[in-house]
Amino acid sequence: MKVLLPLILICIGILLVAGCSGPIFTPAPTPTPSPTPTPLPTPGPIPPLGLEPQPTSVVPPYQRVVVQVTKNTVAIDPWVSVLFAGGAGQSAVRVMTATIVRSDGLTETKATLYPEIGTTILLSGTTHTDRVIVNMTYTNGASYTVKDERVPFQSPNT
Repeated sequence: MKVLLPLILICIGILLVAGCSGPIFTPAPTPTPSPTPTPLPTPGPIPPLGLEPQPTSVVPPYQRVVVQVTKNTVAIDPWVSVLFAGGAGQSAVRVMTATIVRSDGLTETKATLYPEIGTTILLSGTTHTDRVIVNMTYTNGASYTVKDERVPFQSPNT
């Protein structure tokens, strides 16, 4: 009995020392996705993309989404709005990317993660006809061009 108590205390001491002698591990903080659009302005000449729209991708019916593109008619601030309006594939969209090819040669790209119905991306447009390209990247890794169109400026005075 006298030997049993010291043996138990020695075992507890060994366990404490063994647990405290390892390196300290602190997990890295996990980044949280930001729902706000991230601008990626890229000034450059028109030839790489051009102003002529290209055919869009054929999206499977279960992944189709609706996107609305409109242009502000105020000449001092001719922004272009890209609105995510949902659809059959809305829960599978990971990234919505909108690119504008402006008539003055500049391009601008913005993206938003996990868009919900009503998510809007605003791009800087011109008072002439611009081209807007909208791509969707899905959770399975597939990426489709869902809209590629020219967006003319229409003054409310005409």
